[in-house]
Amino acid sequence: MTVLYVAFSQHHRSDCLIRLPFLPAERSAFADRCKLANDRQLGMRLASAILIKIIGDFLRACMTVKTTNKLLGNHSERILELDALRGLAALAVVLFHFTTRYDNLFGHVTTLSASVPWGHYGVDLFFMLSGFVILMTLDRQSDPWKFAWGRFSRLYPAYWAAVLVTFAVVAYCGLPGQEVSFGAALVNLTMVQSLLDAPHVDGAYWSLQAELIFYANMLVCYRLGAFRRPRLTLAVWVGIAGLIHLLISSSENSVPVLANLANKVATITSLKYIPLFAVGMLLYHARQQGRLTRLDLVTLLGCWATVGLFDGMAHALVASLLSVCLFLAVQGYLPHLKSRVLIALGALSYPLYLIHQNIGFVLIRWLESLAVPPSWAIGAAVVLAFLLAALLHQLVEKPALAALRRSGKSVQRTPARILNPA
Repeated sequence: MTVLYVAFSQHHRSDCLIRLPFLPAERSAFADRCKLANDRQLGMRLASAILIKIIGDFLRACMTVKTTNKLLGNHSERILELDALRGLAALAVVLFHFTTRYDNLFGHVTTLSASVPWGHYGVDLFFMLSGFVILMTLDRQSDPWKFAWGRFSRLYPAYWAAVLVTFAVVAYCGLPGQEVSFGAALVNLTMVQSLLDAPHVDGAYWSLQAELIFYANMLVCYRLGAFRRPRLTLAVWVGIAGLIHLLISSSENSVPVLANLANKVATITSLKYIPLFAVGMLLYHARQQGRLTRLDLVTLLGCWATVGLFDGMAHALVASLLSVCLFLAVQGYLPHLKSRVLIALGALSYPLYLIHQNIGFVLIRWLESLAVPPSWAIGAAVVLAFLLAALLHQLVEKPALAALRRSGKSVQRTPARILNPA
């Protein structure tokens, strides 16, 4: 009688297999039986066993995370795949803005042969990456001053330069519906202009406020010790986000005051985007612990379901696919992401995101007014966006980041002086 079984091991992937007839005589007898008897039932059993193996391998990949990178104890390691994903996300957003978003706001002179309506999901990937990186940063450096100074050094210098350049270009060249006053531009320098009822200098800046609020929330939660049990904390956080959405949707018509209050709470705390940040944090913690637990999987399902509550199930499906991509990337299953081109794209991702949209819109409108085909105008805008991003990266972002981090270290090293009265 042929033996067919599934064997699993907790430590070696090679032990996780379906054992089919392995002796030559058994294989021959097995083939003869299939040919002579045309045993459909045996064929169905074989197919079922193969399917069980595939599902088992998949679940094993999900439940047993590779830890070959040994991030623990190696605080200097940089996960290059994260940079590549960040660059691809920024490129997707750029193409979305120059094709679909521009068409919605101004209309291209002719119909585009190709568009990128899905590119806005790149922001979802940004949020997942931020969740991963911020929890990793806090694990390595939990000092509140150093964390806050590091985030300020990383975000604000390039952002301020982009705000001023974008405001100047739009004010000089004009862009219907996108011009703002000088006072509003100054408010934009805070990065929380929506909370201060000021319009964005560039519509792309809305996500930066969500990121900034998330950083503040993370610092507070981390300092309070909430991440001593990160899985439970994230599960509760995602659950609160879902409950807030249900409160908003259920009271929108019956108790609008309550709905508005809940909406403000969700905005101030970035609860709408917490499920996306939580995906990254869960995957980071699983990578550190070397396993993805059932609670992690349940929380991931909760994250995707909450995204569906806020933005529909299509968005939830995309979020789940992005989560799988991030999981595969950080576990080393996507080695092609380490290419130099993608790493360089990742280095430009933040300045590219900051500088591309309104300035690109200005160029596209001007070129299309000269009867340049939209595809050529979009191509020129992409090239200009990359050139400006490279300049912003080299002339502002890198030197400012280095200088501010040096000054932050010197402040930490300088002892406080005690002034004795004469």
